[in-house]
Amino acid sequence: MARIKMTKTKIDSIYWYKQSGKKKFAYRYKYYDKLGKRREKTMQGFDSIEQAERALIEVKAKVLDGNMSFVQNDNLTVAQLNEIYIEANKVNWKPTSERNHDYVMKNYILQAIGHYKIKNVNNMVIQRELFDPLIKANFKEGSLTSIYRRLNAIFTFAVKNEILDRKRFSSPNLKSAVESIKRDAISIKDVERILEVARTKYKITHYTCLSLLFLTGMRVGELRALEWETDIDFENNLIHINKTKDRYGSRTPKTKNSYRKFPMNENIKKILLNYKTWYDQIMESFSFRNPKGHVFVTYAGEPIGERYLKRIIDLICERENIPHFTPHYLRHTFVSIQLSKNIPITTVAALVGDTPETIYKTYAHSFEKDEIHASNIMDEIITLNPFDEIKN
Repeated sequence: MARIKMTKTKIDSIYWYKQSGKKKFAYRYKYYDKLGKRREKTMQGFDSIEQAERALIEVKAKVLDGNMSFVQNDNLTVAQLNEIYIEANKVNWKPTSERNHDYVMKNYILQAIGHYKIKNVNNMVIQRELFDPLIKANFKEGSLTSIYRRLNAIFTFAVKNEILDRKRFSSPNLKSAVESIKRDAISIKDVERILEVARTKYKITHYTCLSLLFLTGMRVGELRALEWETDIDFENNLIHINKTKDRYGSRTPKTKNSYRKFPMNENIKKILLNYKTWYDQIMESFSFRNPKGHVFVTYAGEPIGERYLKRIIDLICERENIPHFTPHYLRHTFVSIQLSKNIPITTVAALVGDTPETIYKTYAHSFEKDEIHASNIMDEIITLNPFDEIKN
């Protein structure tokens, strides 16, 4: 490819050239970096000499201010920035966090704008190239917001570490996106119906899991990770929550707030002891399938899988004509009940292990007696019956 012939103008470092018969302008600016090495910064494609001069002045200002990194990283692409971001952060990430970041970046962001130079990523680019196609593909608003957070994170990192002088985009326009399904709390009447249906028509593991999620606000991953020997303390009436479990196995929680001890109320203790009777019978034949002693197992003695509860909830909703819900609805219901009973937000935070950082900065701490009281409130809300049939 022939090199474009550049002609000097009267302004130092500004040049003009012909492109498709039109006069264009460029700058070629020589400077020394912090190590005294001679470098040159160039850019072309300006429609007027004023545009080229204005851009050149900005570069000169950065060099004079000592912001060499802005100048040297000017041609960095979104894909390259992402690699730098991962390398800098992966040491502090849980395996799931890295996998989630990698999935979103590769499947959505990098496919759309990975080749763009970071200095050229603005509102128009992310809207037209990234979000509008996803909106047309019927991505829900919540999913699009999560994608934006990933993009925003790497650009915030770039600004903080002086790779980029500033971020040139803000939140995308998602007004035409499909509205996300709201994770609403379930009414007590509906919860009672769901649990009674699970108790009388389904299996004891189904009933016990759904009951415990409602009575504790626990996450499904935390429920699946529970082990009898280390986590269920009938003597002191405590459930120790210190790990989670996903498709890749058990691991430590994502944040320190997730480590907690949940006080057992009477309902929790009653259904767990009832379930333990059945569990011990199953383990007489199938203990080899559950060597770690996970609390929740199938009728074949295997620890329940990642989609175990989703499948049974979908089945219950379809067969019993119950409005669709997910395990998270039960968590949301627990929190809503606690707050409606004027339980301090820090106490609720301690029980569910999931409160925005700003809440923790505002409130000092919660007291154990408050947590016990909050747990006991669930006994006042609902009375659960033991699973009728203990066999097989």
